[in-house]
Amino acid sequence: MQNKFQEKFQEVIANQQSFLLFRQPNSSEVELWLDEEKNDENQFVFHRFDDSEHIIFSTDKVERIAINELVNIESFSLEQSSKKEAISYENYLELISKTVEELNTTSTEKIVISRIKEIENEGVNLIKTFKNLHQNYPKAFVYLWFTKENGLWIGASPELLLEEENLTVKTVSLAGTLPKEEEWTSKEIHEQQVVTDYIVSNLQDAKSISVNGPHTVDAGFFNHLKSYISAEVDDYEQVNKILNRLHPTPAVCGMPKQEAKNFILANEGYDRKYYAGYFGFKMPEKSLYFVNLRCAQIFSDVVKLYVGGGIMPDSNSEKEWQETELKSKTIGNLLVTD
Repeated sequence: MQNKFQEKFQEVIANQQSFLLFRQPNSSEVELWLDEEKNDENQFVFHRFDDSEHIIFSTDKVERIAINELVNIESFSLEQSSKKEAISYENYLELISKTVEELNTTSTEKIVISRIKEIENEGVNLIKTFKNLHQNYPKAFVYLWFTKENGLWIGASPELLLEEENLTVKTVSLAGTLPKEEEWTSKEIHEQQVVTDYIVSNLQDAKSISVNGPHTVDAGFFNHLKSYISAEVDDYEQVNKILNRLHPTPAVCGMPKQEAKNFILANEGYDRKYYAGYFGFKMPEKSLYFVNLRCAQIFSDVVKLYVGGGIMPDSNSEKEWQETELKSKTIGNLLVTD
């Protein structure tokens, strides 16, 4: 099994074929998907933040292996980054000030502003980094994804968008971020409640809706507030409707959704691409979708770390910068070099 998996993976790398390597939350098994066979039952999707693209990987040949049997691949050729996308400290502070002004002069309640932090690629070892994310974030959905059109992405998202099994759907409300030594304030509590209310409102045609939380959860360098939400649905068509209504969530966009999204697209100053979009799979026995957070795009010269934070009317620009600096470490500090 190990040899078959490794031979297939090495062949894919050598030929620069599209591939997807992932490990589901709370698992020690790695799956390799190749976009070779069209299959309506096994589908993996990557959906952009701005809804402009919905990539589907479909296959009837899923290779699996225990993660401790996954060995290094030979060198993988990557392209250089074509442009610098990182915002300067000064311009970021200006952007946050403009966002706060928008919130204080309109009916918009929250806008999520993100940025790219670029660091030098000092020889990132993809498999060692993948295993490091697995070890440090056992409850996250860890992936390594490549296509010639979209380049190489790696991520370890903690944020469930939607899970379905036997027509029971589950999701979480995850918002509010603080360093571990600080106490929750009304800002973070309100921010998290906005997300919870939004999710529940989008489950209005489901049955038996249940909310458990909020609870404080450990996110490595900081804490989040998190509530667990579940409901019953009639069929998979209803699952798709809920999925489309939930994206983008207030945790990555803001409230009201359309107003916040319009502001982001007009003012953020760069293309989020698949960051803050969603990814996941639909299989006969289960469906699982995560928001694409804690992710990075890897080039031969740089690694682009995607980070963001929810801006409220009383947000402080300097504090928001420091929060995104802290968030960049969740992937940046776990990159393993040769």
